[in-house]
Amino acid sequence: MPTVARVIADTLRAYDVEYFFCVTGGDQALWIALEDAGITVLPFRSEAGAVYAADAYARVTGRPTPVYGQYGPGVTNVAASLADSMWAMSPVVSITSSTRTTSRYRHEYQEIDQLAVMAPYTKWAAAVPKPERAGELVRAAIRNAVATPPGPVHLEIPADVLGLEIDDVPVYAEPQFLQVPGPRSAPDHASVQQAAEILRGASQPVILAGNGALLSGATAELLAVAEAIPAPVATTMGGKGVILDSHPLSLGVVGRYSRKVANDVLTEADVVLVVGSRLGGLATDSWRRPNPDARIIHVDADPAVLGATYREEIALLADAKLALGALADELQGGGDQARGWVEKVTSRVADWRGHVDDAASSSQPGALHPAQVVRAIREVTHATDVIVADTGYMGAWTGALLDVEETGRHYLRAAGSLGWAFPAAIGASLAAPDRNVVCVSGDGGIGYHLMELETARRLGAPVKIVVLNNVSLAFEYHDQRYLFGNRILPRVNDFVDIDYGAVARAMGVGGAQVTEPEALAPALYDALAADGPYLLDVRIDKEVHAPVTVFERVLERVV
Repeated sequence: MPTVARVIADTLRAYDVEYFFCVTGGDQALWIALEDAGITVLPFRSEAGAVYAADAYARVTGRPTPVYGQYGPGVTNVAASLADSMWAMSPVVSITSSTRTTSRYRHEYQEIDQLAVMAPYTKWAAAVPKPERAGELVRAAIRNAVATPPGPVHLEIPADVLGLEIDDVPVYAEPQFLQVPGPRSAPDHASVQQAAEILRGASQPVILAGNGALLSGATAELLAVAEAIPAPVATTMGGKGVILDSHPLSLGVVGRYSRKVANDVLTEADVVLVVGSRLGGLATDSWRRPNPDARIIHVDADPAVLGATYREEIALLADAKLALGALADELQGGGDQARGWVEKVTSRVADWRGHVDDAASSSQPGALHPAQVVRAIREVTHATDVIVADTGYMGAWTGALLDVEETGRHYLRAAGSLGWAFPAAIGASLAAPDRNVVCVSGDGGIGYHLMELETARRLGAPVKIVVLNNVSLAFEYHDQRYLFGNRILPRVNDFVDIDYGAVARAMGVGGAQVTEPEALAPALYDALAADGPYLLDVRIDKEVHAPVTVFERVLERVV
């Protein structure tokens, strides 16, 4: 007779689960069952590290990915760390223990109402009410994680139930929920026809593609629509990779963290086709772009998104790939209405690239310009390699300046949790073992999870970490300098000068420091050639602010 833990493990294996991310804490029946089912348990040094790694693994593979924390504080740590998975619509499956049935409601050590804690960070949360229902509820958790819109879920089992033996129950996977996207919804044909008519008549159309377009795998269909109209294509941070940055119709990333040219062009658009974006504050620069007079056609598979932030002329509730495919068919033989607009936009993007070249060439000894670092990373890596960026300035620099040279999910960035990038890069490395994975973090972000260097070494994850180090929280510093009357607070902003390359070496990991511009490319090649994990501490200019909109009212912005 199988145990409850073995039914859980076998059900996960039926969904092709390879790894179980966790911080262990008791529950030996579960670890043994996972081992026997051929699933590798991956212990991290913190629940946040485990969740962030599982999140990136899920984003790269599209597969439901389990993570665990011991009941009580372990589960609360998992819950708080699921916020990024929720924002990024990542199918992370939290499977944890809960307080033993024999000691509940008796002031047991570490007892807490875990379902209530999980509710804000998951799209579905449940507890196993009877041992024989464990497999059924694992399938329900995965179904909810993968179904559109995907996102994190939580399932918990009392710790004393995991080892119980139960009668044989069917163990199987539902094939339509093996990975994102789940079952697709088709568009309304009449709405597609109306959208095509509006796009044909647009003089300054723009397509804005978000994370949902990538989740749907709609890259080819998006390009077909863009070329048929024709229209330039902007992306949100989450949608980066849905079109090649080198394509003549590509504008790049828009929003608060963005290319200035992309923001300017989107603001001027008379018709905007939005695909798979929630049109939230980051993507729209606080709902300033598109402009209020633009005609909005919005395609999304989530009914809660449509009409939530903008007045929309047409709201298409449908899967992005199916909707764009239908729209491309309807637009066949398009017109020349917007060709002059597209030519002007292409010229403006070329001018913007000239400003980036100027910035990248302005590095000084001991103070490299971040634009040079981003460019060097692109030059030494392959198009199919994975770049993982932290939030804040690291997201802005890489989102705006890093060219994606292969469509698909080759660029990951923290959706909001500082420190996410390094553990996430470990997860991405496990998901893509045949590709280089480069993490871009700052000295603020890397401080969150330095001990995961030991995890990367132990797991043999050859992730390469580039720390842009200006010995400060530079975003805070620039806020104070430019927006608060130059009232600088070093106690708030500044760190002790640490050589993180030396820290890596002390932990048995490759590491080096770069202070001279000419040393950057050779150091990056050395890092990529290393067999295991490697950390580069790159000294950057503290005075240079990232391509963000927050300082535009007081500083001229060209990048």
